[in-house]
Formats: sequence, C-alpha cells, structure tokens
Amino acid sequence: MASHTDAIILGAGISGLTAGFYLAEQGFRIRILEKSPRVGGSIRSERRDGFLMEFGPNTVLESTPLLGELFQKLGIAAERVDAAPKAKNRYIVRGGRLHALPTSAMAFLKTPLFSTTAKFRLLLEPFISRAPADREESLADFVTRRIGPEFLDYAINPFVAGVYAGDPANLGIQSAFPKLNALERDHGSLIRGAILGARLSKKSGETPKSRAPMIGFQNGLQTLPDALHRALGDSISTSCLSLLKYNPN
Repeated sequence: MASHTDAIILGAGISGLTAGFYLAEQGFRIRILEKSPRVGGSIRSERRDGFLMEFGPNTVLESTPLLGELFQKLGIAAERVDAAPKAKNRYIVRGGRLHALPTSAMAFLKTPLFSTTAKFRLLLEPFISRAPADREESLADFVTRRIGPEFLDYAINPFVAGVYAGDPANLGIQSAFPKLNALERDHGSLIRGAILGARLSKKSGETPKSRAPMIGFQNGLQTLPDALHRALGDSISTSCLSLLKYNPN
C-alpha cells in the first residue's frame, strides 16, 4: 500500500471505478473502498447453462466519444457489441394493450398511450412557473405539477420502477433526478431546457441520449467494471465492512 493517498473513493460501482481510473491516469494516488466482495455495483453478468444473464443494466448509451476512448484504453473495444435498432423500442401496457413509447413529436401526437387532454397539457409545460427554491418535491409531485398525472403513470412510473425499483412519491427530485430539477431551475421549462441542452450537446460533440446507440459487450456489461478493476489493481479494497479499519497513511 502506498505511504500516501491523494484521494479516497467510497464505492467500487461504475462511477467510483471510472473516477478512480481517470484520477490515477493523472498521477493521483487513489484508494477505492468497497463494502462488498466484488466491484461493479449493480452491474453483474453471469453465464449459466449457455445463457448470458444480466442482473442489472445490460447496455450503456454511447452519448459521448469519451466512452470509445475509455474502451480503447482498457483494451476492451474489440469486445463491444452494438444493440439492434429494435432494442430501443419500449412498450407500456394501458387498457390491456401494449403501446410503443413515442420517441418523436409525430409519434407522440399519434399514440393512443396518452389522451388528448394529456397531450394538450404537455403544451402548457413551458408556461408552468418554477417551484420555490426552498421547496422539496418528490418526483411524483414534480412530474404531476409540470406535465400532468398521465405522464407520471404511463411514462415516469414504469421507468422509475425499472431503474430504481422505487415509488416516485418517495424519491426526491433534487436527489434522485438532479438534472431534471436543473432543467426547471435553469431554464424554467423541461421542454425549453431539453431543446437548449440538445444544442449544447451538438456543439460539444456529444450525441443526445434519444439518438445515442446502445452498446454492450460479448460477455456482458460486467466486462467494463472488470477491466477498470484490472487497470486499478490493488488500489481497490473490497469487503470493507468498516471504514474505520482503513488508515490511508
């Protein structure tokens, strides 16, 4: 163990591993502490009986060229697999029928997933006032206030259940979805903020998430945290049940 540590990172999920990798690349001496015996956080891939099983996310969105550069540095670029275009389709059940989640303005106008009332309600979103700066809202309250209850029930709630396994009424907008909260705070509107954000992404060379390709790896998404683990080596300490047992000096 190094005699001096410049930075201690708590958690060897994908965020902690990536932060540690780039800090180490710049010459910082880092230590990542992970309470579980493995790295990767919610990313976990296993092969069983000839099948590849993903216990967490199975793809990432290539919204920035930095991802490709990272894969090259880690030596896993050849293991990349691009998702089929149809994999982007998402479906919601309403009234006992499957409806494709609209991904364009024209598809939104035509979809039976949302009522005519809900569609007109969305047009009012740019005119909804910001919430007071000191108000703490749940995701459910935020979405209902800005775009109406139908979007909460048939767009936001299914997404949150799949990603967070949680109830939108129990998730704080500022903590769980800070970028969504920032759109209202900085631009006064989710629609206006999304449009301006897309323009900034284009100038920076990034691809909007709505058009970014989904990518995975031949042996599962765990390929990425495993590669970061190899690169960081003994800078990672797993099974850290108590941070008090660690002395960086």
